[in-house]
Amino acid sequence: MTTANTGDIVYVKRRGYRHFGIYAGNQQVIHYYKERNPLLCDGIISETSLAEFMSGSDTLYVLNGIGPAAKNNLFDWIVKRVFGNEIQPFSPQETIERARSKLGEQGYDLLLNNCEHFAFWCKTGVAKSSQVDDILACFLLLVPPPQDRQKEENL
Repeated sequence: MTTANTGDIVYVKRRGYRHFGIYAGNQQVIHYYKERNPLLCDGIISETSLAEFMSGSDTLYVLNGIGPAAKNNLFDWIVKRVFGNEIQPFSPQETIERARSKLGEQGYDLLLNNCEHFAFWCKTGVAKSSQVDDILACFLLLVPPPQDRQKEENL
């Protein structure tokens, strides 16, 4: 299993999506916790065991790992690609403090406030979800914005 360091963004793959959280150390993860079906119930930001976070998944992924095993740091690549050099990630301690400041918060929203938004906000101060961005990009390919449809009709 991948080793996570305190303050890392971690995730597991679930059927059809990835579930994100912040590794808090001592086999604990801070994340949107849902007792029942993730798509049908509201979540609450909780600190749970790593085993509970993984919920049957056999692989833990670390988005922003450090050290020799993380030569190609995906997190740094994403941050540079999306934000340029305008974003400086918080330190591991600051990331954990930010995550713990949200403990007990509800208000999960699949499109606007999901587990990935939460994890990226803790690490960068910007709530971002690549999963939502990908879904919206696919949707826009299928249904062009109204102004694009007008152009097509005028051709």
